[in-house]
Amino acid sequence: MLEKKYIEKTFTLEILYHIGALEDSIHFIFDHDSKTCAIVDPAWDAPLFIQRIHDKGYTLTDIWLTHWHFDHTNAVDEIVEKTGAKITVGVHEVPYLQIDSLPETVENNDTIFIGKTPAKIINTPGHSAGGICYLLDGHLIAGDTLFVYGAGHCSLPGGNIAELFNSMQTLKHIDNEVMLHCGHDYGCKIETTMGEQKQGNAYLLIDNEADFVRFVEGMSVGQYPYPTEALTKTEVQTML
Repeated sequence: MLEKKYIEKTFTLEILYHIGALEDSIHFIFDHDSKTCAIVDPAWDAPLFIQRIHDKGYTLTDIWLTHWHFDHTNAVDEIVEKTGAKITVGVHEVPYLQIDSLPETVENNDTIFIGKTPAKIINTPGHSAGGICYLLDGHLIAGDTLFVYGAGHCSLPGGNIAELFNSMQTLKHIDNEVMLHCGHDYGCKIETTMGEQKQGNAYLLIDNEADFVRFVEGMSVGQYPYPTEALTKTEVQTML
């Protein structure tokens, strides 16, 4: 099992990669002061996650969801049943949720906390109707909105290509040094910064909505190959 750890002032971010049938990336935010933990998009293996957190001497108190899709939520109910953890999700995602547990909702620019560690909510619809990203100190947990040199599809209920375009414009404002953490390891490497993605991610390089829609629609029918490595703006325009 591949994993990464980032130790910051108030928290440690740990990530497990390639979990479950769709090889999800599972994110754990351990707040040093309170010894509490938030898990982002738990799926496939609730006992593993609960045991891992317990073994580190932390208490799992929060489940933070980026979006409703099954491969990011299928362990939620089991975790809630075993730990009583509180669920947080974007307000516009609620109609699509396929879980039994009741969530608390957040909106754009809200700040939530795990212990003393803050996370800013950034609305990033498109892959889903109410998808959100969590911006911590130096780290962006983006779910499936943005991948390393790629982005999530818009083919499931609530998906919208024009909204995804607008979300990409929002993400361009994230500081270059912030590290990007994705819901899946689909790119050519795991570790990347927003600066690298702004320079080489086709979804961030396309600044015209019509071109963006054509690009995403073309990819969905195999007209363009899904990008896993950096592209230049010229290369993207040549494809279009």
